Amino acid sequence: MTIHLHQLSGCAPMPLAHYLKAIAILRLVAQQKDAEARGFWRDQHFCLLTTLDESALDKFFLEEYAPTPFVSPWNKGSGFYAANDRG
Repeated sequence: MTIHLHQLSGCAPMPLAHYLKAIAILRLVAQQKDAEARGFWRDQHFCLLTTLDESALDKFFLEEYAPTPFVSPWNKGSGFYAANDRG
């Protein structure tokens, strides 16, 4: 098994949006494709360690990626059904 290092220069620790983008990439790859994926910060950019090579990572995001459901349990329900008024 070969581990590939992807240096994502568009994902920096600052501003917050870039930081969250890096964390989201790691979460999606780890949940949907490679459970052993790891990430770390080096020289103000995010590095992704995964078994996916560059073409497999591209294929994942372009063809295989499936968005995760969005729920808001803090709004007295999941957001898909009517909220229970008896909070």
